[in-house]
Formats: sequence, C-alpha cells, structure tokens
Amino acid sequence: MAEEIVLEVLWTNTAEKSFDKIVKYLNREWTEKEVERFVRRTEEMIGALKCYPEIGRPSKRKKDVRIGILDKHTQLIYQYKPSSKTIKLFLFWGMKQNPAKLKY
Repeated sequence: MAEEIVLEVLWTNTAEKSFDKIVKYLNREWTEKEVERFVRRTEEMIGALKCYPEIGRPSKRKKDVRIGILDKHTQLIYQYKPSSKTIKLFLFWGMKQNPAKLKY
C-alpha cells in the first residue's frame, strides 16, 4: 500500500452515532457475519483514505466535504484538511434514506 499521508482520523459524535446505528441494525436484522463485514469495510475505507484522502467524490452542497462509497448501502461523509493532514469523519449515510435530509 502507498505511504500514508494522513496523520490523524477524527470521528465526530455524529459519525460515531451513525456508525453504531448501522451496527445495531445489522445485529438486529442480519447476522454477525454481516456486522463483521461492515466493520472490516469501514476499516479498509479509512485505511484507503489515509493514503488517498481525495478518493471520495466532492460534495455538491458543502465545500471541502467528500463522499466515499463504503458499500452499496452506505456512504461515508468526510472532510480532508491537507494543511493539518487530518480527515474528519462526519457521517455514515444509508443510501435508502431520504437524500433531501442529507446536509452534506
């Protein structure tokens, strides 16, 4: 893998809550295997973002915000700050939710 250019990944409270909400849903409606797969994909995406922070498409609504596709059901909304070499995770967004409610 390429050399990491991001020094720190920061999770907002909203990112933590939305991640936990998805994990709880998967635990309730699916299997442990699905939970493990989601957690692994999240870890892989964060690892990829550390090397390629601009991999997500730019948001149309907010400057400096990017949207990465985690899987066919979930997007990861984040911001990359090159000056501080940080990524701030804002939200895990289920693609079946009303897109009008997404503020990013």
